[in-house]
Amino acid sequence: MFGKLNLEEFTGLTSMPQKYQSAWTGACEGLVGASYKPLLFYATQLVKGVNYYFIAEQTLITNPIIRRVVKLVINEFEGKYDLVDVTEI
Repeated sequence: MFGKLNLEEFTGLTSMPQKYQSAWTGACEGLVGASYKPLLFYATQLVKGVNYYFIAEQTLITNPIIRRVVKLVINEFEGKYDLVDVTEI
């Protein structure tokens, strides 16, 4: 259904499905100023493309370094991945 979140069964990050791994790699590698470590992937959403939802640890490259837990949304559209939302939780 368009727009509805489809919850995924969590099995641990060591068995992250390929579609989530591709989204993570496509959107998060090479970012400047912050790094992200996936903690949990939990849903997909069919919109203009597909949104992938993660809970992640964000490390901001500041002095001092700031670490926090965030909701991270990655959109895949026409084979391109974009980080579209990062919200502290």
